[in-house]
Amino acid sequence: MGVKGNDGKATRNRLAQQFALIFIIAATLVTCLKMNGTAQWHSKALPREEHTGLQNKILEEFKDETNLSSGVAQTDVGSEKISLPEKGTEESNFIQFEFSNLQGEEGNTGIVVVELHPEWAPLGVQRIKKYNGKIIKPRCRFFRVVPNFIVQIGINGNPEVQKQWRSRHIEDDPVKMSNERGTVTFAMAGKGTRTSQIFFNTGKKNAFLDKEGFAPFGRVISGMDVVDGIFNGYREKPQQGTSLSEGSIQQEGNTYLEREFPNLSFISRAMFINRT
Repeated sequence: MGVKGNDGKATRNRLAQQFALIFIIAATLVTCLKMNGTAQWHSKALPREEHTGLQNKILEEFKDETNLSSGVAQTDVGSEKISLPEKGTEESNFIQFEFSNLQGEEGNTGIVVVELHPEWAPLGVQRIKKYNGKIIKPRCRFFRVVPNFIVQIGINGNPEVQKQWRSRHIEDDPVKMSNERGTVTFAMAGKGTRTSQIFFNTGKKNAFLDKEGFAPFGRVISGMDVVDGIFNGYREKPQQGTSLSEGSIQQEGNTYLEREFPNLSFISRAMFINRT
């Protein structure tokens, strides 16, 4: 009887352990699903830069390879030239863009003028004035276009150029202006992660982005119809990825985008202009 009793107790203990293990596994799966769901929601609902744990590790490695001093910010990178800033207009707060391949049609172009507002986001405007002439180059593509929400750009088509900017974060600006239709804002992956990616607000109900910390730094004052004409057929299919992600913008740049998404609209010209 004693032996049977011990066997029964041992069996109950094993069953209890198994149930406990099943419970832990189930709880872990539920947690993972919740986290995954949140991540998917953020990736689709917010104009975020994709910063994964792997990418953060890569960023740390690049810190040793890339001089992050102000001297490097003045060094020209890449072979393409862009007239931003134009001589004599360095203090201008107006940028004139030419967008090409509108509606996915070759030769279909339009002009967009953006007014920068230092009083809204001084750090964001400073980044645009000092650095984005090296990032938003001709042929840079609008890789994420969600109708009635946003159009996003800011990953250089040359991966060697882009990798120099992934760790050049700027501090956050407080949100002083709502993300109204026509405003222009930096994308980010959390606090203190703004680098080079920006988006145009095309939706009329984007004010929820204010609470997420997205601070507009400018507004389209001419050519919003051109912004609306940016090709949206691929939506969010182009993969931002990391420099180690096969088939991504970060790894292959425009080579990947031109091969997989040939109809994307892009910037063909950009310059500061005087405007009275």
